[in-house]
Amino acid sequence: MTGRTPAGWRRVACWHVALLLCLGSAARAQPTNGPAVNNGALDALKPAAPAPRPRPPSARPAPHPPANGPKTAAHPAPAVVPVPPKPPVVPIAPPAIAAIPPAVTVPTQRPPEPPPIPVADDAPGDASSMPGGVRTTFGANRSELNAATEAAIRSFAHPLRDTAQAIQVMAYAAGSPEDPSTPRRLSLARALAARAVLINEGIASTRIYVRALGPAAGDGPPDRVDLSTNTPGAASSGAMP
Repeated sequence: MTGRTPAGWRRVACWHVALLLCLGSAARAQPTNGPAVNNGALDALKPAAPAPRPRPPSARPAPHPPANGPKTAAHPAPAVVPVPPKPPVVPIAPPAIAAIPPAVTVPTQRPPEPPPIPVADDAPGDASSMPGGVRTTFGANRSELNAATEAAIRSFAHPLRDTAQAIQVMAYAAGSPEDPSTPRRLSLARALAARAVLINEGIASTRIYVRALGPAAGDGPPDRVDLSTNTPGAASSGAMP
């Protein structure tokens, strides 16, 4: 038997396997009370099946604790310690009131000097009374007062110094309609002359209202100044402080 080739050995092994398979089939076909056949030995002669590949481990969620599981014992509540009441707060005494220093007299600004009064001895003109005031006339193309007209204006202003009455000064001057600016300027100079007398007599400038009307003299003399009293604010549009 040692002189057989490998192919011969393989044929012998195949015969043995075939013989065992036939014996196994015949044994399974026999009744149960026949001789026992070892099926495990027959199955061992079959070629082994390849081993299964290992599966990767799958991630599993962590198990939840049961809802009705045992509960942990709660910590006991700390004992309440009574807090002693705070002592009453004593209010602090207010600071002593400092002595009020005496009043200091602050020198006020000197009032402005009253404007000069244009008076000329040779200035023509006279003065006459009118309802609620006085009227003074001037010479042609002249704006100076004379001694009589200045005294008449002072007499009119003197009783009004300590009152709140306003004084309206309305000045006129003759002129031609072709040149209205010249008589307007001349009437303004006459009004300022009368205003200077009032301020020198103690009338506040805020109470004097000046209107230079030029040739609009109306029925009176064309070269004149009318001074009259009015309630405060009655002629505020023409005020000249």
